[in-house]
Amino acid sequence: MAQPYPAPPSRRRWPLVVTALVVGLVVGAGVVGLVWIGSAPGAAASDAEAACAAVERTTSLDPGTQYAGFQRWGAASQLAAAAAEQDPRYQALADALKAPLEIVTRTFEASGPEFDAAMNRARAACDDL
Repeated sequence: MAQPYPAPPSRRRWPLVVTALVVGLVVGAGVVGLVWIGSAPGAAASDAEAACAAVERTTSLDPGTQYAGFQRWGAASQLAAAAAEQDPRYQALADALKAPLEIVTRTFEASGPEFDAAMNRARAACDDL
């Protein structure tokens, strides 16, 4: 009598999610880089305003349930970084928008006290524009 094959181990989705996150950030960074290269020197304020407009439309950074929000915030972070590159006054905004992304990338969680504090700082940085 033949023995049945063992059931394959369950597959985890995290490697796929992490790969998608990295690809999304790299593509977003490339697009923002191209826009930045072609932008005029006075475009820093416009980039910062566009970044904050994207932040305002983002309700969640949870890549498991709202990947579009995570991508939007990543694009906003890159726009803020482009603004800071052209005008150092926007460096605080760029740092504030980058922090929530780093927390989600490091912990795979879009919740908790550290994340909530980073989100509050990011939204406050946009309010201060």
